[in-house]
Amino acid sequence: MFLWRRVAPQSPEEGLKPTATPGYTRNFRDLNRLISEGNSFSGYERNPLFLNLGGKGFANVAGLLGVDFDDDARAVAMVDWDRDGDLDIWVTNRTSPRVRLLRNNQPRENKSVVIRLIGNGTTTNSDAVGARLGIWPDLQPEQKQIRTVRAGEGFLAQSSSWMHLGLGGSKGTLTASVAWPGGETETFTGLKAGERYLITQGGSARRVPAKTPPPAVVPDPEFLEPRIEPGLWLANRLPFPNLKYTDGNDKERSTNEFLGKPVLVNLWATWCEPCVQELLEFAGNADALRALNATVLALNVDGLTLDRGETKIGDAKAELARLGYTLPSGTAHQENLGKIETLIEFISSRREPLSIPTSFLLDNRGQVAAVYQGPLDWEKFRSDLALLKAPPASQLARLSPRPGRWFANPLQVDFSARLSEYATLFATNGFPAEAQDLFDLVKPSGRSASPQELYNQAKAASAQRKIPEAKKLFRAAIEADPNYGQALTGLGALFLMEKRPDLARPLFERALAIDPNHATALINLAIIDQSRGDQASALKRLGKVVELNPDYAAARLNLGSLYASMKDYPKAIEQLEKTIQLDPKQPSARLNLAAVYLETQQWAKAEKHYLSVSKSHPRLHHSYLGLGAALAGQGRHSDAAVSFRKVITGGLKSAKAYTGLARSLLALGDKAAAKQALEAAIKIAPNYPAAKQIIQENDLE
Repeated sequence: MFLWRRVAPQSPEEGLKPTATPGYTRNFRDLNRLISEGNSFSGYERNPLFLNLGGKGFANVAGLLGVDFDDDARAVAMVDWDRDGDLDIWVTNRTSPRVRLLRNNQPRENKSVVIRLIGNGTTTNSDAVGARLGIWPDLQPEQKQIRTVRAGEGFLAQSSSWMHLGLGGSKGTLTASVAWPGGETETFTGLKAGERYLITQGGSARRVPAKTPPPAVVPDPEFLEPRIEPGLWLANRLPFPNLKYTDGNDKERSTNEFLGKPVLVNLWATWCEPCVQELLEFAGNADALRALNATVLALNVDGLTLDRGETKIGDAKAELARLGYTLPSGTAHQENLGKIETLIEFISSRREPLSIPTSFLLDNRGQVAAVYQGPLDWEKFRSDLALLKAPPASQLARLSPRPGRWFANPLQVDFSARLSEYATLFATNGFPAEAQDLFDLVKPSGRSASPQELYNQAKAASAQRKIPEAKKLFRAAIEADPNYGQALTGLGALFLMEKRPDLARPLFERALAIDPNHATALINLAIIDQSRGDQASALKRLGKVVELNPDYAAARLNLGSLYASMKDYPKAIEQLEKTIQLDPKQPSARLNLAAVYLETQQWAKAEKHYLSVSKSHPRLHHSYLGLGAALAGQGRHSDAAVSFRKVITGGLKSAKAYTGLARSLLALGDKAAAKQALEAAIKIAPNYPAAKQIIQENDLE
């Protein structure tokens, strides 16, 4: 048996067209994920600066000049900023600092000429965009330089409209020729090095003196020192996720119990010295906190990691007692870390490991007002508690490290849309119940829910196995937008899961009519084709998906499974091995690859992959069933019997497992036990041919 993987739509959709090619959608999402994890868009590639070697190529001198920054640089604009005759460079970055000025202070022996062209406004636009300037020394006409006036230069940049032309060691007067966009050409003579000229179409070349002092007295820009305050204050508060924890009496509690008063949820560990000092300070101010009708909930995270790795575990109760801490406390549950990281990811657009200590200041409605990643001292805690009820202007001042004016009021947001995005992230990160609670809070102000909001709610309901509700929401999304391909495939996937291909197929075909490259629709239609025996159609559909989306693991898994069912084992192995490379944690590909090796009697390779799945997914009993067959194929019947028994004791009623066990027991000479195993197999499947054959061949009736 080879496992096929039904494919549900990818989410979230990142605001892209619902029927966008899934490969593009997935790649765009993966790119954003990598950036949110702190990776560089440019791979931390250092910025180059190339020096023209006068017809002999270019040399990268950025390192020599100290400008080889590893910024994610974007736009570059050239301008003689200090008007000293050489070009300076403005650079904007995606990362901080967002803007850099690279001021050219190199010693100069040579001169330049700077020219700006002005069109007549009739045959040529007044900015002279498209005009071409040629200039050369009268004594060396072969050293002609050409510049074209452009509107926009490079990526999102516009250099100065003053064109800078370096003259090297040239001497004497200069001649300029201008080809205007209207077709006219004019020549201007007698220009001198070291000057600035304004050339007007139909006029003359007028010398323009520099209006700034020499560079020696141009002051460096002044920067205000930022006001560094611990913690991130939120302009628009968000509901804190419902965290379950175990209190000191081993009773399960919830952070929702603190609604009605401000609370600081503090994550700490016994091995974290700053955490201990922080709790000691909180303990010493417990009475002041109670007087403010506020409290601290200290949640110990010893031994918890998102990847379930090992961390040091101490005696949290004893440590709190030693510190004299009498405020609420408890032990965090594993899933809390994922919820906390989801909250931080939404607030900061960064996906980074959770640091300890981390604290969250919640108002009396259970909404996050501030996040502190690092130690929090009592004075800042007390001042932020007072700020909870302060006027908006005071709270806005807390948001920025520097004084200034807001370009846009951060308080003016669509709260319903923001909450819906917040809920979607929880659904995407594997917390459907939390997502549904947030969706329930969404109240569109004077508008109906958008198709994407309905779709996201449907995905959350589906993840919680609330199938009737999910169907209703998918249908509502389709009604709101009949061309919403993801909603069509989402509803189709539910029908396919219920083994109702007659209802699923029309939905996938509608999605395919909207977007012929819709990977989700193609894969699920291929599954339906395969179930109906139309392998040629299934192969065509899956081949198209893989061609368009070569890194789509689900497509390669299903293509490999199809090849295996067609007994084209070399192609099946190729596709399944590629699937494992793309998605190493997905067990279906390893199980299918192991099954192919089993079919081709490559016992050791089959054993390797079955053993891998049994370790990573011990509840997948199919791995033990296949492992038993692979071990038996190598004559290791004692080990095979152990593996078959794991299937049986795991609760899987499998005639195949009992039959495999019987074969190994017979090989070991235990005929009585083999007979019992075969009787169990016949009881499960009275007409199971393999069991009946063994009974006849070994006279076990």
